[in-house]
Amino acid sequence: MGRPRLHDEHLRQRLLEAATDLMAVDGPDFSLRPLVASVGTSTSAVYSLFGSRGELLEAITLRAARSFVDAQEAARVDDPAQHISGLAHAIRAWAKEHAAMFQVVFGRSADSPAVGEARDSTTEPLLRAVTEATEAGVLHGDPAVATGTIFAGVHGFITLELLGLYPADQADALFDAQLAAIWRSWATPEHVSAVA
Repeated sequence: MGRPRLHDEHLRQRLLEAATDLMAVDGPDFSLRPLVASVGTSTSAVYSLFGSRGELLEAITLRAARSFVDAQEAARVDDPAQHISGLAHAIRAWAKEHAAMFQVVFGRSADSPAVGEARDSTTEPLLRAVTEATEAGVLHGDPAVATGTIFAGVHGFITLELLGLYPADQADALFDAQLAAIWRSWATPEHVSAVA
């Protein structure tokens, strides 16, 4: 009978989850000691499962970015206005449920080509939706610029909300009001009230 595998996929996922929490708080310079202690293993597991500290950091960010994009892809609907509004709400819901991952995706990290590509992918669903809405005559202007302003507005709101700067009983209404204001700045006249 062979030796049981101690460094398996289950341990890998536990390390990723715990490392995500540490990286969200301490940035990419977090210590491996509290990481391995929190999951009851040793630093040898990190090197066995990830190869290096840098590959661990990369895996944390890639996992978070993939989850973020998947949440947006799941919000797809045919109506252009509802699709963009739905994406904004999906982004916010994901960030509130996965606050540590949100910090990892958009916080400090050791960049690599793979991390840069993963970060770029985080706005692709919104850019596609805005491009489709522009082509359908629902929005006007440059889709890349519109996407940048929509994403910046949503991201900024979420960041402040996660910091606790919006009262919980007012946050939903404030978010909807912000979305409506952003929408009005890019909507064509006949679609200006589609998001209210």
